[in-house]
Amino acid sequence: MENYKKWLIVLIATATAVFVIVSFVTKQSYSPEEPVRYTQEQTAVPPVAPGPIVEQDLNKVVPVEELGVDTKNPKELALLGDKYFESSKFNQAIELYKKVLELDPRDIDTYNDLGLAYQYVNRPDLAVDILQKGVKAGPSNQRIWLSLGFVNMSAGNNAEAKTALKKAVELNPQTDIGQEAMRMLGLIK
Repeated sequence: MENYKKWLIVLIATATAVFVIVSFVTKQSYSPEEPVRYTQEQTAVPPVAPGPIVEQDLNKVVPVEELGVDTKNPKELALLGDKYFESSKFNQAIELYKKVLELDPRDIDTYNDLGLAYQYVNRPDLAVDILQKGVKAGPSNQRIWLSLGFVNMSAGNNAEAKTALKKAVELNPQTDIGQEAMRMLGLIK
């Protein structure tokens, strides 16, 4: 029996030693004073320059021909313009929207988008002009009337804003656009 106890003690000591050695070898060294550093291969995120992530030049405009899209396809150009618009790169969106209207002067959505892009680059005069052209091309388009009302209201042209917003409501007061037009009418004094 005593021989059995000796072997059991040796076995436990050996297992403990193996456990300690394996733990030591596989343990990732970590020290609060020295943070773990990963190589570029270990991370899926590319390295980032220090400081806030900000586009350096939102006003930079690349010629449409250099954007790698079919310059004869108005739908493709409009979609790319929308991406630039959504990224607040309004000047680039403007160039694309102008090209779309050259190819398809009946595209009311693009008149609307171009007018709003001009508004966001602080060109309300051009915004109103483009939106009015869009209204003439598509007088039953409720969204363009809303946009025309918004731009006029922003520019302080309250009489013109009321006219456009009333038209948007008149086209269909039940839609979200009609509801927004009614809300905006309530803001005009």
